[in-house]
Amino acid sequence: MSEVEFVRFLKTAGSSPEFLARYSPMDLSRMLFHARNEGFDFTEADADRVVGRLEAGVIIEKDREPFDGDATLWRHMWGTRYLDYLVHHVAARYTGEELS
Repeated sequence: MSEVEFVRFLKTAGSSPEFLARYSPMDLSRMLFHARNEGFDFTEADADRVVGRLEAGVIIEKDREPFDGDATLWRHMWGTRYLDYLVHHVAARYTGEELS
């Protein structure tokens, strides 16, 4: 189980609208179950670590804002499914090399 696998999952979701559409409405438990059945090997803890690192990087390094409740990134979560937010507003801010 690995953080690398969750990054691979995000990259797949970002490059395949069909994949993202299938996973986006799922809650975390269902997503983990179905992702594992499709060959992705990550845990909730792996996903949490990756998401935290990527969000912090967007806010601090890319947007050059304080990591607090007023960061611009947080506004993108409103009214959006969480996986869509992660793919379109977090992972999309990184190059493929930066994500690896």
